[in-house]
Amino acid sequence: MTYLANNQGVLAVLQHALEFPQLQFSNIQTFRQQLASGLQRYSTVHNSLFLGAQAATPGMAFLAGYQNAIRCLDVDCPKGELAAFCVSEKGVKKPWDMMTRIAPSADDYVLDGQKGYVMLLPSELDRMYVIAKNTADQLCCLYLSANSPGVFTTDRLSAPFVEDIPHAGVRFDGVHISSEQLLAIDGHQQANKPFRYWEDVHVALAMMAWMLRELTENKCADDMVALISQLTEQFKQQPDYYSLQSISLLDKSHELMDSYGQYLPEGLQKLWLKDKLLLQMGQKIRHLVRTKLIQS
Repeated sequence: MTYLANNQGVLAVLQHALEFPQLQFSNIQTFRQQLASGLQRYSTVHNSLFLGAQAATPGMAFLAGYQNAIRCLDVDCPKGELAAFCVSEKGVKKPWDMMTRIAPSADDYVLDGQKGYVMLLPSELDRMYVIAKNTADQLCCLYLSANSPGVFTTDRLSAPFVEDIPHAGVRFDGVHISSEQLLAIDGHQQANKPFRYWEDVHVALAMMAWMLRELTENKCADDMVALISQLTEQFKQQPDYYSLQSISLLDKSHELMDSYGQYLPEGLQKLWLKDKLLLQMGQKIRHLVRTKLIQS
């Protein structure tokens, strides 16, 4: 009964999404409104479906999943704001080698450093969640407004996928941070590490919802709805980090999308073949996590 109820819930969310026109990045203000509206009504996983099914491109579906993953990091992130999780630094492969730092000042903190790949810069980003080292060389997580004094956009960046979503580098030059902007969590164990999982799940769900809208008349619909139901239920049971079951379901979701991508209209099929590279980037990490889970 639980499976059937969840399956019906997924179909209800997708049916609701079909009441709205598809969204391009040029409709970003409408996307903001739908993001806020969905978060008032749905869980983050169901809101990924709701927004993903409204996406006109895989890139917009990625944006949908990503914005909902952010709400797993901070449930207090304003519903209508667009946010980014800022971790990567050029030439830095391990989190504890980061050069971005936060240090106490007279009555607050000061943030200095640079991040290499930040979504929605330079014009549409409202809020950044930044992983930085403190004076004890511990990783912490903080948030700030994207238009804070001392925040500068560096080079605009391009990637071989989701080209419709802008990205750029960012530099923090003496940005003042209050104690209220420091999240009371471990920056690695409770932010950087689980964010990979949150992003994996929410983006996969949004991508499948996008594909379902394009393939509503295809036989794949039932298979994909069933898999979506399993993945949403698994996330409900274990929302904090990967499990062997969630990794298996994520791998299956990518395999199913690969299999049914051939039925997309020609123009969208070409776009999908390019943008699906984004999904493949997480395979190595999931393989490593699976090995550790099996050994533990």
